[in-house]
Amino acid sequence: MAHLICRCGNDMWNGESPNDIEFWVYSDKTLDALSFEDSIPFLSLCNKDDYNVWRCPECGRLYVFDEKVSQDKPLWVYRLEE
Repeated sequence: MAHLICRCGNDMWNGESPNDIEFWVYSDKTLDALSFEDSIPFLSLCNKDDYNVWRCPECGRLYVFDEKVSQDKPLWVYRLEE
């Protein structure tokens, strides 16, 4: 469970499960490799080399994390243009 204060000031928390804050983004390569398995356990997805994305429900900013690099600081922050 973690907190993140968005640049707009909104306090985000991923402690509820499920939640509308946290998303997981997997590459096509990862999904293709998993498609050969009969079932895809959730824990096997958590250990893949892909991205954790948080979306602020107030302003729509996206915070992209690569947990191999840092769990505390996002790699990129995207703000909606329109």
